[in-house]
Amino acid sequence: MFKARGVVRSRPYHKNDNCYVESKNWTLVRRCLGYRRFDTKSQLADLQQLETLLAQRANILQPSMALLEKIRIGSKIQKRYHAPMTPLHRLLQAPEVSDQAKARLLRQLAEIDPLSLQRDIGILEARLLRKTSQDLSLKAVTEQTISL
Repeated sequence: MFKARGVVRSRPYHKNDNCYVESKNWTLVRRCLGYRRFDTKSQLADLQQLETLLAQRANILQPSMALLEKIRIGSKIQKRYHAPMTPLHRLLQAPEVSDQAKARLLRQLAEIDPLSLQRDIGILEARLLRKTSQDLSLKAVTEQTISL
């Protein structure tokens, strides 16, 4: 009478919760490659390498605005942000970080080449998209539906 269920990520009795749970999983990679399916070990290795490169780009090179404060004015919330800055530079300004760690981070910053990093990301994206075992284009989905 009851069907066996596989791995379920949603919380019990929260059927629409899955999108919030998955929003934290591989956000950089999903934004880059979408929700394609990758099955082989070589694809996994490429995905792990791509995740590392994307994390380097996001943490070392891409500035972001951190929330400074939220002020409630009646029913509205006004948000104020710090000036845009990379997460690496925020770490360098933090007094809690040791000088040894700051020196290591500065070495990482000096060693990184933005152009070669972007090139490597593009190469890995192209390689993974060529190896994709599932075509998520609208045309392919409609053809599969019609053929059923």
